Amino acid sequence: MIIKSFVLIGENGQLLLIREAAKKWRGKWFLPGGKTLINESPADTATREVKEETGYHITLKGIFFIRYTEKFFHGQLSLFYQARISGGKLKTEADKHSLEAKWFDPDKLRSLPTRQKLSDILAGFKAGGILLPENFKVNV
Repeated sequence: MIIKSFVLIGENGQLLLIREAAKKWRGKWFLPGGKTLINESPADTATREVKEETGYHITLKGIFFIRYTEKFFHGQLSLFYQARISGGKLKTEADKHSLEAKWFDPDKLRSLPTRQKLSDILAGFKAGGILLPENFKVNV
C-alpha cells in the first residue's frame, strides 16, 4: 500500500496551495504533500513535504479527511492534515518539489485548475472533526 499525506494550511482567511511540478499533475494546484518514504511516519511526511514545497515549517493539528483508493497493483491511503505555520518563509523559486506556493481566497479556488477533487476534500474539512495525529497509527 502507498501512503500519502497532504496538509491544509489556512491563515487570515486564505488557504495555501502549491502548483505541482510532478509530471502527472504539472501545473495543477493542490495541497502540499506527497508519498511517505520508507521508515517515515505519515505525520513526518506531511511536515517534510510542506517544507519542501512551500518553505514553511508547520505544527500539525490533526487529520480531517481520509481517502482510500484501490489502484491496479496496490491500494493508496491519503491522509489530509490540518496544520498551522510555525516558521520559515514562503518559497519563491520553482524546483522539483513545486512550481510555486501561493495563498488563495477560498472563493477563488473554483477558477483554478486543481487536481483530485480539491473541493470534495475541503468539504470534508468544513464538515468538522479531526483525529489527533498521535492517535493515528499505520502498520504496514
